[in-house]
Amino acid sequence: MLTFEVGTVNPILPVISELVKRGCDVRYYLMKDDTFVKDVKAAGAFPVTFDEYLLRWDTLMEEEAGWFQAQGCGEGLKSLTADGLSMKILQFQMLYFALPAGVCLGKRLVESWSGQGEWCPDLVLYNVMLLHPYLAACKLGLPCASFSTYPGPGTPMHLSEIPEAERQAVDEKLVRHPGMVEVNAVAKSFFGVDVCGSQLQCRFYNRQLNVVFSVPQLQGEVPEYQQALIDDSTFLWAGAADDLKGPLHRASTPYKERVEPATRRPWDVPQGVKVVIVSLGSLTVDMRWDSDEHVSSLGRFTGRDVSNRLWSELIGSFGNRPDIRFVLSIGPREDARSMLGELPSNFVALEYIEQVEALKHADVFITHGGCNSIKEGALFGVPMIVVPFCVDQPDNGKAIERAGAGICFTDPMATPRGAIAEALLAALGSCAEKQRRSSELLGEALRRAGGAPAVAQACMNLLRPLASAAGGA
Repeated sequence: MLTFEVGTVNPILPVISELVKRGCDVRYYLMKDDTFVKDVKAAGAFPVTFDEYLLRWDTLMEEEAGWFQAQGCGEGLKSLTADGLSMKILQFQMLYFALPAGVCLGKRLVESWSGQGEWCPDLVLYNVMLLHPYLAACKLGLPCASFSTYPGPGTPMHLSEIPEAERQAVDEKLVRHPGMVEVNAVAKSFFGVDVCGSQLQCRFYNRQLNVVFSVPQLQGEVPEYQQALIDDSTFLWAGAADDLKGPLHRASTPYKERVEPATRRPWDVPQGVKVVIVSLGSLTVDMRWDSDEHVSSLGRFTGRDVSNRLWSELIGSFGNRPDIRFVLSIGPREDARSMLGELPSNFVALEYIEQVEALKHADVFITHGGCNSIKEGALFGVPMIVVPFCVDQPDNGKAIERAGAGICFTDPMATPRGAIAEALLAALGSCAEKQRRSSELLGEALRRAGGAPAVAQACMNLLRPLASAAGGA
């Protein structure tokens, strides 16, 4: 029986199911308060609690202060910790703590897996933004594979707020920080890995296998300095983990249990009425509702600001039109509904919608451009209007526009009033056929890429040397 360690929910659940079918004993590492235990068990994995100290990196540094000191770390690490905690944006904090936290947590994984009689994996499948599983695998000589849920190395993610021309300088300045130099020396001596010389922070690709749950058509341009680090790495573009044709393998939504069953589905409309699904994602309508993480040419804006910008234009432009039904997913915030006021007769606002089911009936999808959402839109061949909020969403939207499957408003707060409504009219009318066909082509590419079965087989291939040494699988 083979054993695995994997790191985060969606789209890994279908991969877990495929590995279990192949006789693997899959251990799924979750944080203490994770809500996905039920989904992990349903996929066939055994959940293991492992504290990653997310947003509590200072606590981890305090707990490991003695060990770091014994390894030669001093004022540099103290300075790095202070600088990281001073960062106002979560993505920047993650860049500062990825290496020191990764070294600490990697050590703890090694201790957990190497004790006498302790369980130890045969392969480690890890989220590319996390360092500790990769370091532990290197220390113990285990094969490993990274996976990314966003469209590959060309997506800036943690540097999305930095102008493109300045990103290399930011990366290079970070690795020259005295604290990074100190901790990287620990990574080299303890794990045998020169992290700063071979990796970019929070982009921990490896040479063996890197799974991208997307297709190259949705990838942005990879910066030359990053490409130089991954030229000798193997990538598997797996497309969509779930082609959405069969039973869904989806993680629980944080809103789902709070929604009362609807008496009828809002996208069930009379013949001739167009359906527009509007969903800006949980970052915009919940987690960053009060956080000004949207960077515009006009300044910084919150999820509330961006949501109001879009919703108000749609209501003002299309309210009470009998030929278009709008279904809005507005999240759990009380002031979201009060902000909308009394809705026109052709608008329905719900805390949560089953997006996959809704997209089966959609004529246009107005989305934040999250990687899962754009793939779901493409799998159903729906034209998309992308109104991004942060991280990978602007790049995802540009990819949709580049493919001809829709249009992206990368700076919605500075977009002239009426432009989004005009784009929607085009997507429902003059551009509908072309955009739908382009979206369908993306969907076909996502399905052809192989999905969860291809990922599972690639993982099994990494284990062939182990099976040969043992005299069989």
